[in-house]
Amino acid sequence: MSTPDRLELFDRMASNLYVAVISDILDSLGFRDQVLESNIQPIDPLDRSVLVGTAHTILMAPIYEMKPEPYTNIIAAIDALQPGNVGVVATSGLANAAYWGELFSNAALGRGARGMLLDGYHRDTRKILELGFPVFSTGARPFDAAGRTQCIDYGCPVVCGGVKVYPGDIVFAEIDGIAVIPSAVAEECVAKAFEKVATEDRARDDLREGALLSEVWNRYRVL
Repeated sequence: MSTPDRLELFDRMASNLYVAVISDILDSLGFRDQVLESNIQPIDPLDRSVLVGTAHTILMAPIYEMKPEPYTNIIAAIDALQPGNVGVVATSGLANAAYWGELFSNAALGRGARGMLLDGYHRDTRKILELGFPVFSTGARPFDAAGRTQCIDYGCPVVCGGVKVYPGDIVFAEIDGIAVIPSAVAEECVAKAFEKVATEDRARDDLREGALLSEVWNRYRVL
């Protein structure tokens, strides 16, 4: 699929699908552990937008000394972002550092990234919100990463929020949570998700017209 076609698909997914539907379809395909931990939330608690894109993975690890060039690897990881990517930062559980901020967000936006998620802290909240770049994190802390954590690899498998994420997997993130669609089943999962949403739309119309929930369940088999 060409980049413009892929971006158009991501926009259609964001406009028409829901993370609950993605999770349901993944369940039906045998992938029952593809939803990240619930403490990873949009940095604006009122944000109702949907973030969809291909995973660009970044692996962080704790360090306990100040390195002479502490940002070399994370700069390379951000510079490697491609249009349509969602950055996925795996933090190895370190809580005394912020892994993402305003300048990183500007750089990612400039590379064509659609957003960022991390199972750790961010900083520069007001500036990121002004920029309008979607970021999902576990919260905000002002600590600099230098001397506390370092990027040790990118474009590699990571575990983020309890889910193993591979480069190229599809990330679907919104206020209800974040699901990761393995690339091997992405086409099937997305097609079935669109089908289920169309069925749910018909069921919703019937319910609003007064049909019993039991009747709608028997007719459509969706809830």
